Amino acid sequence: MKIAGMEFVVLDTETTGFDVNRGARLLEVAGVRIRDWRIVEEDFFDSLIDPGCIVPITITGLTGISNLTVKGMPPVEKVLRDFFRFVEDSILVIHNAPFDLSFLNHFGERCGLGRLSNTYIDTIEMSRSLFRRSRNNLDILLARLGIVADSRHRALGDAMATARAFLTMSEKMGKESVTRFVRK
Repeated sequence: MKIAGMEFVVLDTETTGFDVNRGARLLEVAGVRIRDWRIVEEDFFDSLIDPGCIVPITITGLTGISNLTVKGMPPVEKVLRDFFRFVEDSILVIHNAPFDLSFLNHFGERCGLGRLSNTYIDTIEMSRSLFRRSRNNLDILLARLGIVADSRHRALGDAMATARAFLTMSEKMGKESVTRFVRK
């Protein structure tokens, strides 16, 4: 895999709970494009989603997303159709990829869009390799790298913070070594 010309989309989701198999739903999806090892700040995707259910008060407390926030927002089918088009065939960069992919693929299949077939990089794996520590949640990673996140626990804010962490870690370990973290 060649490093030159790689295009990435760093994504994040906000959800009504932690397990899609127990009824949790998508609330928000965001993606930030990285081209030529730079964040393309004007090329992003960010959309709230009407989950079709009550937003738990614990999720509102964490994200600030309430029932009123999502009232009248587009349904998951429309948002994912647009989001899947936005990511195209880019390499995805995700902090804790199994979590976000479980939601995107579950609802993608449910909406007739299928699963994302993109290759991806999980920044948790990069963090473990670089720092050799067992705790690698996003807050800890950002603190290690000296990155201050805007709008933490909102999809676009977390995608942007993850993008900055990804680029910083790529620089520290050498951009050519990033390919060893690409998964299918």
